[in-house]
Amino acid sequence: MINNSFPPGISSENFYSDVDCPEEEPYTSLNSFVRTSLYLVAMVFSLVGNVIIICIVRKNRRMRNLTHYLIVNMAVADLLITVLHMPYRLQIQLTNSHAVVVGGLMGKLICKLVGYSQDVSIASSVFTLMGISVDRFMAVVFPLKRATLNHKARYVVGPIWIMSIVICSPLLYVNKMEEYEGEFFCYEEWSPLLESETAGRYYTAVQFASFYVVPLIVVAVLYSCIAFKVWNRHLPGRRHLPRARFYSVARKKLLRMLIVIVCLFAACWLPYHVVFFLQFFSEQYLYCPIPETIMFYCLFAGHANSAINPCIYFAIHKEYRKGLLQFMRRTYCLGVSTTISSCFRRRKNSFNLQVDIHRVAWTEIPTSYLGMLKKNVNFDSDYSACNPVVKNRTNTFENAL
Repeated sequence: MINNSFPPGISSENFYSDVDCPEEEPYTSLNSFVRTSLYLVAMVFSLVGNVIIICIVRKNRRMRNLTHYLIVNMAVADLLITVLHMPYRLQIQLTNSHAVVVGGLMGKLICKLVGYSQDVSIASSVFTLMGISVDRFMAVVFPLKRATLNHKARYVVGPIWIMSIVICSPLLYVNKMEEYEGEFFCYEEWSPLLESETAGRYYTAVQFASFYVVPLIVVAVLYSCIAFKVWNRHLPGRRHLPRARFYSVARKKLLRMLIVIVCLFAACWLPYHVVFFLQFFSEQYLYCPIPETIMFYCLFAGHANSAINPCIYFAIHKEYRKGLLQFMRRTYCLGVSTTISSCFRRRKNSFNLQVDIHRVAWTEIPTSYLGMLKKNVNFDSDYSACNPVVKNRTNTFENAL
């Protein structure tokens, strides 16, 4: 949602002029530098890390199962925030204004898609986390039933995106843009279809329940059952004990990684939901704005989650760590080989080398006498005419054989 702008015809100074609100701290160049740097670092880590995650799962056949496909789906959702919403927040920090850069049709499109894409990404991420928890629960408690869905990820990923798009679709209607004093601002307006204040409150409550509370409760219950089952499982017999222990340790590591991902998601996006609850339900912030510093860091915490997730995968999961090392090694080797080849090309071009095609052809002739004769059949007529010595030498070989 984009609730940090003001309706058309009303500026922040005019809107709060008759209300006794606390003064906002001045926006200094240091603040701009720190916030811009934070977003640049988050964008780079998120973009590079999530792309590497997708490539690792795509190239590693052992990771082509439902759990890792859902992790790829989360990476795609994180990339959606990185590409569509983070640049807008970066532009706000650089210009110290919430105004949209362009107007017209392009400005309206940006206004509607920026907030919409963020909420779709949040919904897709939390539904994906819930899907991963269900998949892990089936793998531990009902392994035979889970095997039937292991290679049908599209039947899980497709509904996740459909649900996210449908639930967030009201934002395509309520996010509007108007011009005020030569600048274009986005604002949330539910009228004339619904009353703005009431509809905004209801939608915020529904969104908080659908995108945060209910999915995280489901995930917490399922992971509690999984943890109890995994950590209290006794391995029967001794025949396959080493292999069974290996799979048990691997499952525990994967479970730890997924629990850390869920906890980080909950911690990073909680301030975002709290801020919007304060905007709609708190009398203190009904007429006074939430301080810009608080707004920035609450929203940045959620965006930083997109950059933290790949780091967690690389730190905990062995296969992702191997894939990262291979990617870094290939990138380094590619850079080195490119540098060496460019040096050889420059060195070769720096000399005026004349290549004797006849001498090259002679060096390519096999070392045996019979091979020489067979090879010379194709080009002896022209080559012997230019080199009579070779022609005489060939006749000598024929006489000897």
